[in-house]
Amino acid sequence: MFAHPIVMIDFETSGMSPGQGGRVTEVAAIRIVGNEIVDRFVSLINCGVEIPPFITQLTGITQQMVDGAPSVERVIPKLIEFIGEDYLAAHNASFDEKFLLAEAQQLGLMPRHRGVICSVKLARRLAPGIESYSLGPLAMRLGIRFKGKAHRAEADAEVAAHLLLKLGSDLLGQHALDQVDPELLVQVNHLNAAKVSRFLQAWAEKQKEIQMQERDQLNSSGNKPIRYRHYKGGIYELVCEATQESDLSPIIVYRSHDGSCWTRPKSVFFEMIEVNGKEVQRFVEIKD
Repeated sequence: MFAHPIVMIDFETSGMSPGQGGRVTEVAAIRIVGNEIVDRFVSLINCGVEIPPFITQLTGITQQMVDGAPSVERVIPKLIEFIGEDYLAAHNASFDEKFLLAEAQQLGLMPRHRGVICSVKLARRLAPGIESYSLGPLAMRLGIRFKGKAHRAEADAEVAAHLLLKLGSDLLGQHALDQVDPELLVQVNHLNAAKVSRFLQAWAEKQKEIQMQERDQLNSSGNKPIRYRHYKGGIYELVCEATQESDLSPIIVYRSHDGSCWTRPKSVFFEMIEVNGKEVQRFVEIKD
């Protein structure tokens, strides 16, 4: 379903903000590949802080549990390595990413994850009209059950991962597509709610068009690479047709003889230009 892996994370913390002295006490990171959970990283974390009584009451995490946990110097580097360059997601992502960046900075580290997906914002835009978008009530409303104690990192991260899978599945079902690029979810997060429906409709139409073109190219080429000659004489191989992230306009991805890849808007790639008083096509397909 998802075109690239997504890692759903959840932190339990000693406070609401790193800027006010809050530190991480537990983390869970769950990797989604395609349409299933394939791997996870879970650990309590010892940051050398006192656990306020209300945090213990909310999460069940005690001072003794944290004091006996692996140090932050051991856990955070392993967490960053686990996430790698995959997309990062969280329910209220600004909160969790803020703590991830703060703890990494204290260790002189820099996470490498791609775009960030907030499942709260995504649910508000893709499933409007629900009474509450807090994780517990939202999961109950959508028929997703907790397997562990709420407000513990692994249970919350797993429920949020299943929420993301459901939102992705509903998105595919509504638009009859094969997969969802996580970058689309990043873009939906940043849209005004009123613009989401039209944006998704335009995106779905572009994706269907690209899928049809790819099938046509595969059938017509007999699995042979399609090559084009530039009007100046260079030979290039078609990699694929894609969609520009900024405005969903179609682009051509092509490869030169030295292996470097280039992109041009589709309208520019096939446009007619004037050369020495004659109109020629910028790129012409080479027929073998």
